[in-house]
Amino acid sequence: MVTGLNLLNCSSSDVVGTGLAGCRNDRKRVVAIGLLSKGTKLVGVVDKAAIQLLQQTGKLIYLKGVITFADNTPDPTIVTREGSGFKTLVSELPYEYLATFDNGQNFQKALKSISGNGNYDLVLWDVDDVMWLTQNLAGDVKGYALGMHNSGKYVGNDGTNAASQTLMLQLTERSEVDERMSFVKPEDFSSNDIDGVNDVKIAIDPIAALSTDIVISPYLLDGSHLVEGLTVSDLKVTRNGVAIVPTAVSYITNEGKVTLTVSANTAADIVTVQLWDATLVKSIILSPADVLYKSNVATAVVA
Repeated sequence: MVTGLNLLNCSSSDVVGTGLAGCRNDRKRVVAIGLLSKGTKLVGVVDKAAIQLLQQTGKLIYLKGVITFADNTPDPTIVTREGSGFKTLVSELPYEYLATFDNGQNFQKALKSISGNGNYDLVLWDVDDVMWLTQNLAGDVKGYALGMHNSGKYVGNDGTNAASQTLMLQLTERSEVDERMSFVKPEDFSSNDIDGVNDVKIAIDPIAALSTDIVISPYLLDGSHLVEGLTVSDLKVTRNGVAIVPTAVSYITNEGKVTLTVSANTAADIVTVQLWDATLVKSIILSPADVLYKSNVATAVVA
């Protein structure tokens, strides 16, 4: 069970009370979206550390910066009987939403890469920093079952309208909203305190035989922001497929780059460098500045 969870009565055998005593609670304007790996259940305290651990282990994709969250759910299917004119509800169609962002063209690529059907559950954060979740019939706390989720077309700034990226979302279990909607308000973070994983491109400078340095350039995808604060524990360095541990990491030796001190390199050695969390054995790291990064595996041959 999630600590601090507030849940609507979901029993099919009871009529839910209609009294209005106590505080009312409704979902406010959505400002961020979380895509949980299908079947992921939340337990215990939902704090910042728990959310970031889900991100590092690849179980949560966090999409912040939602500027509009439009409800595009079709009207229910209702038939009218001829003669009597009595109406009958045939079906209630799945909830559908369109999330709009203004996060840049690289974000459009990210949305395209996560588009799919049925491989995530959906969590919502509203403007009051409340997380909106649901429960399955067994009582497990989870995200809403997500069917199709697909990126829309990229729209650039045309001088009148701002650039935007969109993501269409369709929920497959309407009862998870209508009957089992739940919420929790984390105590140690707001939606703005969490960010998605930032891509880093690492390039390796030419390596000379007998040298004891490996010089790398770890930059964000914009090509202008050096990733600061990396330590030995944030890196996985291999030589000919065998892991080696640098004895020092310097941001001073070569300005705008990171210099790793290693044992002497030999001609024809194949060196690789990537960001790595050795404790979790994952390629996503959490920096001392509380920022999540992942990188390519950069390769160089000692000349």
